[in-house]
Amino acid sequence: MNELDILKLFYDEMKLRGVTRDQVFLSIEDEAAAILSQKLQTSVSVEEAQRLADICIANEWLERTTADPYYKYLSLTESGLQVVLASEYS
Repeated sequence: MNELDILKLFYDEMKLRGVTRDQVFLSIEDEAAAILSQKLQTSVSVEEAQRLADICIANEWLERTTADPYYKYLSLTESGLQVVLASEYS
């Protein structure tokens, strides 16, 4: 698992709902770890997912949309979307 798997959670939600990136807000908590575990067919801990989310935030691929310093209401940035699209279509 790597940062791209975290970003793809947001992209998959965009496609599922048929909305743009600025309308998708996800929390990297138990539910996200469960989705990743199912998708990757391996156990993914919340801590591991949050560690990768921190890297995505540091790279400005994800951003916090509230004053909450944790992992609620994260949003995919424009540069994060470009990373996912480059991976999907290359």
